[in-house]
Amino acid sequence: MKLLHTFLYFAIFKYPLTKEEALKFSQYKTASVIESLELLVKKKKIFKIGEYYLPKEDPSWVTRRQKGSALAKKKMFKAKRMSKILNAFPLVRSVMISGSLSKGYMDEESDIDFFVIMKPGNIAISKFLIGSFRRLFARNSLCVNFLIDYNHLSIESRNLYTAMEIVTLIPLSGGNLYNDFIKENLDWVYEYLPNISIEKSDVANPKQTRIKNLLEYILSLPIANWLNNRLLRIYLKTQSSGSSVREESHKNGELVIHKGVFKGHRNLFQKKILTIYKNSQQQVIEKQDLELKEYFYE
Repeated sequence: MKLLHTFLYFAIFKYPLTKEEALKFSQYKTASVIESLELLVKKKKIFKIGEYYLPKEDPSWVTRRQKGSALAKKKMFKAKRMSKILNAFPLVRSVMISGSLSKGYMDEESDIDFFVIMKPGNIAISKFLIGSFRRLFARNSLCVNFLIDYNHLSIESRNLYTAMEIVTLIPLSGGNLYNDFIKENLDWVYEYLPNISIEKSDVANPKQTRIKNLLEYILSLPIANWLNNRLLRIYLKTQSSGSSVREESHKNGELVIHKGVFKGHRNLFQKKILTIYKNSQQQVIEKQDLELKEYFYE
């Protein structure tokens, strides 16, 4: 029954798993999940449709995933183009795909999410520049809501959600920094995903062009530091206030803004997902049943 918890998490997104994914994302240490899968199918706790396993005998889940996977392949080309643009921004040292695309799924309304590692400096100015570019030229195709500098590689919010996000990142530039980031967080990630195996990346570092070097020099001047500190205060005030959801996001660590980290999740996605997951776990414990009542995308 332990393997059920893996399906509980992905069922929140109506996302069926292959047997390889069930092993990869299992929350207990094992060399194989084949026997467990066969037992769960036999007991009708989960069902098998084609190559996929899912907790509900609903072919629409499989169709949804197949369509989302096909769209993700198309969007990947666009993501790689956008990453080259991000590489040109000052202080950017590593760009990774995150969010749904990093899991091989997209729908028509999905943004392309990026996780960015910066050179220590004026992170708020970089966020402003990237955000301005997005608003002007890439509103529906670019979302950079998590920036850290390479002095702040350790993730403070440690749970199943963040572990999943870390192990599914796809590095497109700055392979060495990606490797350092994984190494910094791998010990606690293993506590949630003990079967995970992450290959080292050898993708190239972003090019340091003359224009980029010039902009980084300007950002090192005292006036830029003053402007960065002012922007940090403005971002913190505007993004962590104005609604109860934003205030709670700031309190529970989904919204983090300081000199080394800019994590702009304001809609309590993490809390919603983990709450649904916890409720589903409790249902299994109490009823030994896997009839989900809540989904994240409803």
